[in-house]
Amino acid sequence: TDRLIEWCKTHEAARKKLFSNSTQDAWEEGRSKQQLCHGKNDIYVEIAKVIFSAGDESVKIHALAQDNPGIFTGPIRSRLCSLKQKYRKYIVLLGQTGAG
Repeated sequence: TDRLIEWCKTHEAARKKLFSNSTQDAWEEGRSKQQLCHGKNDIYVEIAKVIFSAGDESVKIHALAQDNPGIFTGPIRSRLCSLKQKYRKYIVLLGQTGAG
């Protein structure tokens, strides 16, 4: 999760495409809608390559991620959805306390 969050922090355009790229979001933020030349699955593949490129993963997983990163797109998409749901839950809770 840490590498996923770091990637999201450093890739603003892709992050907006994944999380908040509706026309309404862009209008409310005073920006134009992000148009990337590739789809979300391509972004998930890029994320998989970065997440599994180094660190404590086994050599086998590292090689698999570099040779066939597409197999990791489902789990990455699932993890991002889970994180978005948690984020939205906490935003609602903060709003109810008057702190958000």
